[in-house]
Amino acid sequence: MGRKGKRAAAFCLAGILALLGSGCSGNISLPESSRESEAAVQRTAGNYLEAVQQLGKIRIGISADYAPFAFEIPEEAGELPYGGSDIELGTYIAQKLGVEAEFVEMDFEACMDAVEEGSVDLVLLGMLPESDRAEKMDFTDVYYKPGKQVLLIKESQKAKYTEPEDFAGKTVAAQYGSLQAQLVVEQLPASYLELTESFYGAVLMLRLGTAAGAVLDEAMARKVLKERPELVISGAELSYDSKGIVGGVVKGETGLLAQVNAIIEEVVEDSLYFEWLDAANEQAMTLQEATH
Repeated sequence: MGRKGKRAAAFCLAGILALLGSGCSGNISLPESSRESEAAVQRTAGNYLEAVQQLGKIRIGISADYAPFAFEIPEEAGELPYGGSDIELGTYIAQKLGVEAEFVEMDFEACMDAVEEGSVDLVLLGMLPESDRAEKMDFTDVYYKPGKQVLLIKESQKAKYTEPEDFAGKTVAAQYGSLQAQLVVEQLPASYLELTESFYGAVLMLRLGTAAGAVLDEAMARKVLKERPELVISGAELSYDSKGIVGGVVKGETGLLAQVNAIIEEVVEDSLYFEWLDAANEQAMTLQEATH
């Protein structure tokens, strides 16, 4: 999305909390005739669930720059131009509802506005249930709880960085709008936060020596370590009490919310999301390695 890194000294915690969950780049615009047709169905339908069934599709707002939840992939014939665990979840929800999934990509604020105004039915953004977001949507049940968050460092410096305090005055990289960026602000306040467009950008800064550490989810970090043996996980631990990742539906649409939650319950019980997340981690790593 072309976002530039900013130093933590000038960074506002409230802003990063508002941005947590990341956003998507670009917009998909429908032809005027299609929008008018959908609007007509929406007006005549009793509720959003009924409209979804009548239209034969569910409109899902996504973030396509927040691996492994959702990210762009090289477009191939017959395949979606997006990959990620949230894309798999959205596709699964649509299948269970007996409709098609229409993924709509836009920036984070537009995603929030879209579900508030009802121009999308559901948003899946790798999102935490922050209170300000509850004003714009109704949250689904939790479908994933992030694991341990860790600091990657160079193996040659593992004796140097063993405590969070060791990063005071040092640059620490994390993806823009992510949980990892929030943790840097909250738990490494004396360090300098450098924001990157992707998790791989943070790893690249570490490899190039422009950052002393990079914060990643442990599962993703261990995938990186398989490819980068010169890196290790620091002994400096970050604490995190996970609220869990949720989706959001149009506020007040209890019928749609109940259906989506029933499907999420099945996904959680069958551990499907962890399977999708693991595959998405692998795919994201492969794509990032191919482009850097």
